Amino acid sequence: MTVDANRPSQIRVGEALQLMELAEKSAMCKSLEDLAAQLLPSITSWLNIGGSLLYIRDERLIAPQFFQHQLIPESHAPAQKLCDRIADRGTTDPVTVPYPVDGADLRLFPIHDLNQTCIGFFGLVLFSDSVLPSSDLWERYMHLLTHTVDRLAERLDSERQLAHLNTYLTVSSTLAQLLSLHEVLEIALYSCMELVSAEAASVLLLNEDRTQFEFYQVEGPLKPILSTATFPADKGLAGSVLATQQSELVNDVQNDPRFYRQVDLDSGFVTRNLIAIPLIAGQEPVGVLEVLNKAENDLFVEEERLLLLSIAEEIAFAIRNAKVFEYVVNSYCQQRRGESCRGCERPLGSWTPCVKYRESEDNLTT
Repeated sequence: MTVDANRPSQIRVGEALQLMELAEKSAMCKSLEDLAAQLLPSITSWLNIGGSLLYIRDERLIAPQFFQHQLIPESHAPAQKLCDRIADRGTTDPVTVPYPVDGADLRLFPIHDLNQTCIGFFGLVLFSDSVLPSSDLWERYMHLLTHTVDRLAERLDSERQLAHLNTYLTVSSTLAQLLSLHEVLEIALYSCMELVSAEAASVLLLNEDRTQFEFYQVEGPLKPILSTATFPADKGLAGSVLATQQSELVNDVQNDPRFYRQVDLDSGFVTRNLIAIPLIAGQEPVGVLEVLNKAENDLFVEEERLLLLSIAEEIAFAIRNAKVFEYVVNSYCQQRRGESCRGCERPLGSWTPCVKYRESEDNLTT
């Protein structure tokens, strides 16, 4: 591969026009996915090379982003690991490594943020006779690419923070509404699933003697199966996080010795990974929030665990308040009527006297 800085000016003008076109396309992109879709096929076709890649690892992203065009399948994972390893070293110069095709190399051009920290690579599969644009033009384009990646990462971070805030506000406002606890938790669990792209979620509550977990609310494919299921409160990852009062992110559940397999065996569901958050209202442990199986076989990340922590606190207080409310209303009815209100369909989210009491009062006055 050569970079010829002494080619005729007419060719240099052609190169400049090509790079200007790429820069214009990049400037119009609204996401890293869009940038990769515009950039990689165009650069591969223009330079007539064996393939290209874009790897971005920025702290504003939930996880590193890897995109490729025409790379051979067996090179995808090694290329991504290589990019990650070289980025750790903070390289400032292009890196050339062998590519598993005769006569080809993979050249990785580092992408730096505005603080000169390596945040990724633009990679090209080059042959011995491949010719890149002149060095000054290429440097200008890499500078433009850096600004484009920075802009898109900042936009993605802002959009994600706004989405997280909206989710928190949705859950928080829902918990304040006059709804039954099951209705509140249904909305909260769906919000949690959407927030972290999970396939299922559940709220496990301790029973009255605090020896068993009950699947109080379940959303996702397990809902019709686990609605009446229980298991010992000292078992599983749920038991562990409640005992330690420390949340857990486990991306290899099946190899974790704390995992309680019986629920999977009974339900037929296969738990791959999960985030488990203890539900603590003040100093009182009331249960565990779990989200299960990141979509598309992906991994949960630390940021998602932290996001769920704030929502879990709201859920814990809603559960405790509902239990206190239920106790007060039951006591109220027992004092007025001398009997239990179990099974009474009263508005759980309201201090209005229960249906049975109102009906008995109406009968007395007619």
